[in-house]
Amino acid sequence: MRTTLYILLTSILFITGCNEKTDFTLKGKINNLPSDTLLLLYEVPEFKLDTLICSNGAFEYSFTPDTLTVFSILFNAQEKLPIYAEKGKTVELKGDIDNINIKGEGDNQLMNEIRLLLKDLPYDLAKHKADSIIRSNTYSFTNLYLIEKFFANDSVPDYILLNDLIQKQSGIIKDTPYLIRLLSKINNEKNIGSTQYIQTFHTQDRTGKKFDWKKTRDKLILVDFWASWHAESVAEQDSLENIIKALKNEKFLILSVSLDIEKEAWIKASNRDTTQWIQVCDFKGWDNSVIISQQINKIPSNLLLDKNKRIIAKDIRGEKLIETVKERILKDKKLKEERKKRRKR
Repeated sequence: MRTTLYILLTSILFITGCNEKTDFTLKGKINNLPSDTLLLLYEVPEFKLDTLICSNGAFEYSFTPDTLTVFSILFNAQEKLPIYAEKGKTVELKGDIDNINIKGEGDNQLMNEIRLLLKDLPYDLAKHKADSIIRSNTYSFTNLYLIEKFFANDSVPDYILLNDLIQKQSGIIKDTPYLIRLLSKINNEKNIGSTQYIQTFHTQDRTGKKFDWKKTRDKLILVDFWASWHAESVAEQDSLENIIKALKNEKFLILSVSLDIEKEAWIKASNRDTTQWIQVCDFKGWDNSVIISQQINKIPSNLLLDKNKRIIAKDIRGEKLIETVKERILKDKKLKEERKKRRKR
């Protein structure tokens, strides 16, 4: 009898152990999706990309997270939806792309509440509410989304406010790759200016050859950061065609540095490649050496360099970029002429 009971109990424990759910599952149906293939950007514990395949808006996606994992569904350049994945948990998404309901626990439930709260508010009021939410939920990973959306992505970020918000966060939040990179940028922002230079970095062009830095000699260089999976930065690539046309007779070069990881996707998207506009990629994503050294935390982004690779402007675009390049080239030309005159004397 004891033997039979022991075997029965052992069998129950074995079956229970085998049925323990370790996968995280994301499922649901979203109407009006722009594509049947959506990109997933993993942000915690590390940066990486994956894809979510849908069928008429319906999907189911599972994996086993080693620890709490944060990733975002990228719908378009302006809209991303963060998901917080834990072992054994399920998150369900339903609704239209402009009105998604998140059914889940913990930070997923909180994100749903935050989105509903901020959805119809004017931007300034939504930003004020976001500030309050960030300060009152210092252990929540939803703060990464709010800090990026309302503060880090401002055209002119308030670094004092950003630093204050980050310092208020718990250690587990501050130790995420995104906030580490953002805090490093804030701490080094005061050093970015007339004395900062870019060192040459190793990367390859579309033919697979190592980029030759001799091509940049005596030229102003716009180092442009983008990725094929980021719609807004792809759109900016389109706008750079007008810059090339306006500066085609100048000593000016665009070096487009992609944050792509997959070579095929980059090759397909980087079809703009001329002697004055060169596409390069090292397939390291956010671990690109310039991205790290310059504390760049968003794309599209750019750096304008003089002929000595000194940074003279950041995130400069359109007519302002054209004017700055022409003025700088004219200034360099006058300096060169003055030197010649001095030598003749």
